[in-house]
Amino acid sequence: MNVVPKDVKQPQGGAELCSRPAVGELQTASGTQSVTWQLPEEVPVALQINSEPYTVMMSTPADLRDFAVGFLVGEGIVPDPSKIQGILVMPVEGGMAIDVAVPETAIETSRLARRAMEARTGCGLCGVEDIESAVRPLQRLGRTWSPSPDAIRRAEQNLFDHQPMNRFNRSVHGAAWVSKNGEIQFVREDVGRHNALDKLIGALYTQGIDRTDGFVLMTSRCSFELVQKSVTAGIQALVTVSAPTVLALELAEKADLFLASRGPGGPVVFHP
Repeated sequence: MNVVPKDVKQPQGGAELCSRPAVGELQTASGTQSVTWQLPEEVPVALQINSEPYTVMMSTPADLRDFAVGFLVGEGIVPDPSKIQGILVMPVEGGMAIDVAVPETAIETSRLARRAMEARTGCGLCGVEDIESAVRPLQRLGRTWSPSPDAIRRAEQNLFDHQPMNRFNRSVHGAAWVSKNGEIQFVREDVGRHNALDKLIGALYTQGIDRTDGFVLMTSRCSFELVQKSVTAGIQALVTVSAPTVLALELAEKADLFLASRGPGGPVVFHP
């Protein structure tokens, strides 16, 4: 796959969907032919708290305000995002920067884990320096309901149609907010599954949506970080395409989080 030549034009919608065309060769038994693929953007995003550097994440540069809110909430750094006074998103050399203004009294300083390196796209914990910062205690949710199998199937069947970026480049994860009856309300997308969930959590808070009145559906496997972020944000149900890890299931059981994954004939519920 080569970098796109200058004479290959960006199709309509590509910039908005954070994708760029690249030229490659389709190799078949009958020969080769030139094809143009859309590739998702992946850039360093520097998150600052009160203009102080905190971490650098590799992310798709879309919905970055949602990302900032969701990351700070999901990591337990700012438990009450209504205290956030402002968010500035700006391009910088080599990537993007997000500066979040929030009173010091609204920051849970014990959650400001030191990071020795930048966080990779596929990892929500890169650079965390101690075990205590990686796997943290979670509150018990006191869950009052569980998604029905029909609602989960309905959402899974319609998820692809609600992913404009993935329809364009076939390369990004999606995190969907789904009503109790299985209707997808909106989706956030990113090359990283943790980032997609952060963006979704941020959107739930900024739009004032009741996080107990629906469930999250994700296109990825269920790692323990997704459980941690969901529980910390007060989400009561998480459904993923692939099965959870052992640690993810253990944390879900302790926190009373509904956890299910796609099975061959319907959803497999691991923690009803």
